[in-house]
Amino acid sequence: MIKRLMLLITVLSGGCLAAGLSLPSVFSDHMVLQRDRAVPVWGKADPGAAVKVEFAPSTGSGQAVQTKTTTAGADGKWRVDLAPMPASSESRVLKVSSNLKSEIINLQFTDVLVGEVWLCSGQSNMQRPMVDTENAEAAIAAANYPQIRLFTAPRVASAEPKERIDAKWTACTPETVTNFSGTAYYFGRKLHQDLNVPVGLLLSAWSGTRIEPWIPSCGLAGADTLKDIYERVQNGLRLDNPKPHQTPTALYNGMIHAHVPFAIRGAIWYQGESNFKDGMLYLDKTKALLNGWRKLWGYDFPFYFVQIAPFGYPDDKTDVLPRFWEAEAEIVKTIPKTGMVVISDFTALHNLHPPNKEIPGSRLALLAEANDYGMKVVSTGPVFQTLEKQGNKLKVAFSSAVGLATRDGKDPDWFEVAGKDGVFKKAETKIDGNAVIAQSGEVAEPVAVRFAWNKLAAPNLVNGAGLPTAAFRAGDLSKP
Repeated sequence: MIKRLMLLITVLSGGCLAAGLSLPSVFSDHMVLQRDRAVPVWGKADPGAAVKVEFAPSTGSGQAVQTKTTTAGADGKWRVDLAPMPASSESRVLKVSSNLKSEIINLQFTDVLVGEVWLCSGQSNMQRPMVDTENAEAAIAAANYPQIRLFTAPRVASAEPKERIDAKWTACTPETVTNFSGTAYYFGRKLHQDLNVPVGLLLSAWSGTRIEPWIPSCGLAGADTLKDIYERVQNGLRLDNPKPHQTPTALYNGMIHAHVPFAIRGAIWYQGESNFKDGMLYLDKTKALLNGWRKLWGYDFPFYFVQIAPFGYPDDKTDVLPRFWEAEAEIVKTIPKTGMVVISDFTALHNLHPPNKEIPGSRLALLAEANDYGMKVVSTGPVFQTLEKQGNKLKVAFSSAVGLATRDGKDPDWFEVAGKDGVFKKAETKIDGNAVIAQSGEVAEPVAVRFAWNKLAAPNLVNGAGLPTAAFRAGDLSKP
């Protein structure tokens, strides 16, 4: 009788598929593992196979090799969690093996770093590649950052959650960054430079898409205002024709699901241009998005987003976009661990895609640095705080307003006041400490104020850090 020979399959250069053993494609050569969190490693193997995961310690750390073992279930699924690790720029190897009836399969992932991992998602202004951004040639030529790692999910809509994404990690070079998101790159570059740790950027973005396709089914559950969408998904999802990428949950299924539960620090988001007529309903949709993502990942990670820029949307009233800005601002007020970047000072009023992506990317990084990394940085512009009536004037006070000023040295613009008749008139203004005093000769008894309440508003009011003020309205007439 011929003895059964041991089958030894070694997959080099980060392959993540082998007969009887597989991992999601988010595991590849050049990946970044999230520091200071348990790191799930999971996949499929032959049912009942013993699975072992090994990760070498960094040189001089005094730590032993992390070795985790488990057994694949009846469905072949398995998972282990590596213990939390400090950041390390040392290139290391992650080994995964399975053993069933003397058949051994080995997978190996090389050049693995440990640092900060962020999910980057949204529509065109997140997808917009470096090659199409301001100062592209010089910025791309300078993008030699071997400790920044990039992963771009191909644009795929799916009626069912997909277990794999056809992509892999790459180190950041002028060649690899050329078609990578400008916003995400500048976000990651600032974090890398300021924190001095490796950074991994998981990009899942698709131009022109609404928020609904990015919301997982579980996020829609229980949302009364989104009941019709939830029922549609529960009744069996069929991709929209001819726009499958606008089908609810379809982009979560095709471009994000396979990453869950890969350890991440948080998410950045740049989307809304395709939903700008939603008004306050966008708040409910964002709650559904975050409820779903956070539930699936198993923790309330931070979520920072860019408020969409002023733009001359054709055939729309001037206040449709401000009402959407109001909904975006409400996200920060009502959903924990969120933050909003305002870019009204770096906009192109007749270009839906402001070419400067360093500003939104860097400002998103400021939010993370202030809220997640304990850095003493100013991360937001002036935010409306209180309204006080002073005779025929209104005193509008702000938080995050140290050094309140205007970027052009003129009086604050885009302020309007109204009396009980609800008719707003342009206001004369002056800065008073952390406040703006507003009045109008046409309004004897002002009771309400609004600021930047126009789709073309690019106001001049900033704090000492040069960060702009978001649109708002307040007073007796502040609510729809």
